[in-house]
Amino acid sequence: MKHTTLRCLRSIFLVGLFVLGAAAPSFMERAEAQITKSGHEIDYYSDANFTNLVGFIIFCKSGQTIRWGQVTQFRKIIPSDC
Repeated sequence: MKHTTLRCLRSIFLVGLFVLGAAAPSFMERAEAQITKSGHEIDYYSDANFTNLVGFIIFCKSGQTIRWGQVTQFRKIIPSDC
């Protein structure tokens, strides 16, 4: 249930970012993009147990970058369909 709620919130934020446009990429985003290339999502968590999602960055294959929340040292890199 908690995971479904997080996905729902993530979808709402993604729609909002698409409507408002993506903010200028920061140095951190550029560094992450070089590591992961495109078509990946980086989920950031509050601690090493990966319990609370606090942010994410999605690097779309089209070159668009979508960002929400905080960037932390606790991250998971997963493929994205974007």
